[in-house]
Amino acid sequence: MTPAALALVLALAPAAGSTSTSGQVSWDSAAKAAQAAVERAGLADSGSQTLAERAAAAGLGRAEVVHVLGDMYTACNAAPCPALARDDAAGQLLDLLGEIGLPADAPVLLRLGAINLYKAERALEAILTRAMADAIPKARCAAPTPGEVAAARLALADFAVLRRHGGVLRGDAPTTAELDDLAYFFAAVADAGPLVGGAVEASPGSPLTPAAPDPENDRLAAAASDAKARGDVVGLVQHGRAYLARLGFPGPLHVSAESHWAWGGARYSYVFRDLALGAELLGDPTLAGQLYRRADPGGGMCGTSVSYRWSEQVRGAIRSAERAGDCRVAVAERLLDVDGPRDMYPKPAPDSMDYGPARLAAAGFDVARLYRGALLTAGRDAEPAVLRAALERAPEPLRAVALSRLERRGPEAWEARVHAIEGLADVTGRAALAELERRLPDLADGPRQRALAALGALADRPSWDPCDPDEAGIYFGSMSSQWSRHVTSLGGSCETVLRLHEAAPLARSLTAWLADENPETREAAAAALGRIGHRVALPALRARQSDRYAPGGQHCDDAGCRPYFPVREAVREAIAAITERSAQDARWRRNDRKRPTP
Repeated sequence: MTPAALALVLALAPAAGSTSTSGQVSWDSAAKAAQAAVERAGLADSGSQTLAERAAAAGLGRAEVVHVLGDMYTACNAAPCPALARDDAAGQLLDLLGEIGLPADAPVLLRLGAINLYKAERALEAILTRAMADAIPKARCAAPTPGEVAAARLALADFAVLRRHGGVLRGDAPTTAELDDLAYFFAAVADAGPLVGGAVEASPGSPLTPAAPDPENDRLAAAASDAKARGDVVGLVQHGRAYLARLGFPGPLHVSAESHWAWGGARYSYVFRDLALGAELLGDPTLAGQLYRRADPGGGMCGTSVSYRWSEQVRGAIRSAERAGDCRVAVAERLLDVDGPRDMYPKPAPDSMDYGPARLAAAGFDVARLYRGALLTAGRDAEPAVLRAALERAPEPLRAVALSRLERRGPEAWEARVHAIEGLADVTGRAALAELERRLPDLADGPRQRALAALGALADRPSWDPCDPDEAGIYFGSMSSQWSRHVTSLGGSCETVLRLHEAAPLARSLTAWLADENPETREAAAAALGRIGHRVALPALRARQSDRYAPGGQHCDDAGCRPYFPVREAVREAIAAITERSAQDARWRRNDRKRPTP
């Protein structure tokens, strides 16, 4: 162990008596010290300076911040503390520690997180993100070389692209241009780590049929959880590994032996995530990366937090790859752009703090080409029987080699893994309108519906005209607890917004999908047309107001409950949105000349 690693381990081990000082610090004195620190540095003031800059100017260092927060924890008797949760100064100091803290400060943040202080978890992730940023200059991160692309191209001789022919999905040989894009993408992800949350363990388990309780498993899992709550990272890793070893770790786990299932999933997945965090804090990014990828973000009886846990694991996998010295391991995860647009206030966060593809672009990757290559694998996430049937329809000799490749390599469903449809729309903007529109006839139902949604998000017409100097507005995207790949709307500025004469041909083209045989495609087309907001779509939408598709169930709103017709509902909402926005058409046309000349 290097001296630096030994020092970090010692810093993250529990100090003697660190949790036994309850009562030595009063809440009033701890809260006053926190407030004094905040006032001294002006942390609550508005302005263009970051919290770190203000603290540095006031001589408020991380050691003092950690000490003050530690006293507040002690004053709460190491238990959930309403006064601490409501204390603004504590939140401001945690935000500051996120900007200036080090991994060695994790113990106090873990303790505060254990008593339900959410900002402590945020601060720790900010610290780990900065540790990733520090590692980025030393990590390998180069775009595929011509030689790598050429080798990947040769290896794709047996690859089939799925396309519709007469409504039936079939495997086709890629064109020369498609093969070039595929080769570039496959070269870039040749060293990719496993799919986050996609591990297949030795034996399945279920919350409906948990195993009989195992006292030793229970003891080790409780010891790992207690160590984390006490800020004992070394103990967390020690007990967590021992617990997982009893299930088969580091080999495939016997999940059927798991006796404890929470609403959010199996206990072993929670231990996987905690152990990944511990390994990351102790400077073992290789192990951390394996664990972040292997944990199951779901598996329980409730799915409301799956997206949150999955996003955490994606970020952990990216950090681990960079700190292990190779960005290519996490190219696929970066293409997800899991956090969406970067925080730009009070100052833009640097590229190195970003979990999206900006890092790849800065290193010389052609990000748009990566998405185009991945897009050519669309539809391969279909049910195994559907994918196999599509490849069996391929003409010989492609049919035989494509089926053989499927047996050797699996589905290679990269488009679904990196969300290439939405990524292409987000990164290439206007250029994606024509490209996605052109690809709609070839796509399978699921990717086609996502492409329609991406076109609607990209061409979304704002409720005000960004080119009107007498109007002002802020573009807000929709919020959801379920993660979805962000698509930046062209409607956010005068420079990019679609004018009415540009939106009309797109809307007219998409009306054809209102008559598709798949009801979910009809619904997606209606939703996209509502977002585009052009009156040219109104006749086709009105013709679908009596769409007969009814999957069952009821739709309830302020007007009461009625049988659920999802296409009709989407059509009704689209007509209302277009009617509202088209009332401003004359004003929009007066402002056409105000768009800046490209």
